[in-house]
Amino acid sequence: MSERVKGVRDFIGREAFLRQQVLENIRKSYELFGFEPIETPSFEYLSLFTNKAGPEIESQLYSFEDKKGEKLALRPEHTISKLRVISGNKSLVFPLKAYSIGNVWRYEDTKKGRWREFIQADIDVFGSSNIFYDSEIIACIDFALKTLGIKGYKINVSNRKILTSLMENLQVNVEDIVQVLREIDKIHKVGLDEVVNRISSIIGKEKAEKIREYLNGKDISTFNGTDELNTLIDDLKKSYGVEGVYFDRSLVRGQDYYDGTIFEFEFTGGEMKGVVLAGGGRYDKLSKNFDSSMPIVGGSIGFDVVTEALLSDYKTDFYKRFCVINVDDFEKAREITGQLRRAGIVTDFLLDKSSLSKGLDYCNSKKIKYAVIVGKRDLQDGKITVRDLEAKREMKFEVKNLEKELSELI
Repeated sequence: MSERVKGVRDFIGREAFLRQQVLENIRKSYELFGFEPIETPSFEYLSLFTNKAGPEIESQLYSFEDKKGEKLALRPEHTISKLRVISGNKSLVFPLKAYSIGNVWRYEDTKKGRWREFIQADIDVFGSSNIFYDSEIIACIDFALKTLGIKGYKINVSNRKILTSLMENLQVNVEDIVQVLREIDKIHKVGLDEVVNRISSIIGKEKAEKIREYLNGKDISTFNGTDELNTLIDDLKKSYGVEGVYFDRSLVRGQDYYDGTIFEFEFTGGEMKGVVLAGGGRYDKLSKNFDSSMPIVGGSIGFDVVTEALLSDYKTDFYKRFCVINVDDFEKAREITGQLRRAGIVTDFLLDKSSLSKGLDYCNSKKIKYAVIVGKRDLQDGKITVRDLEAKREMKFEVKNLEKELSELI
């Protein structure tokens, strides 16, 4: 049987190469900001997720029994596994800045465009309630996205304490708060009037109109969380030069998860307008599930969204790499290939005998930018020909200076 399992994907060729490049760029950006890696197993005891993340997650888990009857589950996220590691390790120094990048698994309805296996690229700061770490997380994600060449997005921020103050001021019953917040979260899909109508059916028209006033920009300077929000926005601009940060009053995110800063990176135009490409916030209370009072703030880049945004341009770009084509001196061509590789220059080589035209066709099909053509006629003069397949021009280089000359082309 060769049919692929539902909800998973295969990646080959240029798309697979792009994904590896994106992962490496994200990793380098995280480490540039001082985050260090945490690696955890792909599977844990089932009870870790059902007891620490809540029983509602069980329907999304890929769970199974091993040969000894132990109940296990593939990790649906990195956070719970990281908290297991950190809460049980007394030798760690805090605050701890950490990142985790790797596959996670969730049983999702694939009709919603979701995948059952995907990559999460998380960063977190454990052990500090300092609001400046909130801005550090956002600035790091912004830096990573810009390094990848992602453009045309804004950063929406808010603070869950503001929404909590709003609910308390309106004396909304605890059992109604989650439902009200869910309706607020739909404002960009159904509009303000429809949201207010739906909230009216939950808590009454008078209180719903107060929420309309809040969403329309009513002064909230006395609400908890407002000072933190203002500090966050100011710090992002002054300390990191991050632009395009906006207070989004309708931003909710994970009602049972976040308890402070919340943020989302959102595309502002094109086919992906409105799509969220990164998000996160502060979730101090989650550590209580591990008998701890550790403050935590974190975020995650939507790896699949980012690669999708890059893929259309990437398909038309030439690689900045080389392929050696042997015309009539196989041994010299192999020697030159080895020299380039030892110099750190990514170099392909056709080992099978082929004509120059077939070699150039191969390079073009792989979007390889430079064809290094090795022939006896050039070699008699101590030179080789390099053809720029993107610019459609040829250059001659001396063999003795080849590594230096080609390094300058990259």
